[in-house]
Amino acid sequence: MVGIALSFNSSAMLGNDPVAVFYDGVRNLCGLPREELGLVTNLINCAFVVTMFILGRKYINIGTFVYAVPMGSFIDLGFKIHQMLNIPNTLNWRIFTAFCGCLMLFLGVGIFIAVDIGMDPCTGIVVILRDKIKNQYKTSKIICDICMLILGFTFGGKMGAVTVISALIAGPTIQKVSEVFDKRVLKLIKLNKLTVSS
Repeated sequence: MVGIALSFNSSAMLGNDPVAVFYDGVRNLCGLPREELGLVTNLINCAFVVTMFILGRKYINIGTFVYAVPMGSFIDLGFKIHQMLNIPNTLNWRIFTAFCGCLMLFLGVGIFIAVDIGMDPCTGIVVILRDKIKNQYKTSKIICDICMLILGFTFGGKMGAVTVISALIAGPTIQKVSEVFDKRVLKLIKLNKLTVSS
């Protein structure tokens, strides 16, 4: 969901979410074409995993690698799906594409956090910051998003309306998705944290 979301947001051309602006900025800084966004994403995720290993090893688990390793391939797949759907390039359809991209992104990350099999690299960095500043996830997410946004834009990443909206609502939305999924879905199938620990 997250990989396809990143490619949908990129294809909508209304700006990327802050993390994807950073990926896109690094891609631009390296002089690589848009089609190489998946490769750049994988390299950055590897650097984030190394950072997690140094600063927050407890957040690394099998899920960290399940998320990070195929991410670039799913971004490439997302571009192909978007092309196959032959979505018109009108503003209304681009807004709809961006909406779908953000929806998949927030749901994907929120569910991934709820299943608790290790953090994805970006969320791992956010959670490490949360621990350092002793605050809520949504606060550290907003801080990380703003930092990545500034760096990504400086490197030439594409910004737009989606960028601003994501920076403001991603943290709270992901936290809510994670809480609801844990309480409603995982509890129903007896896999939520409360059931497993009892």
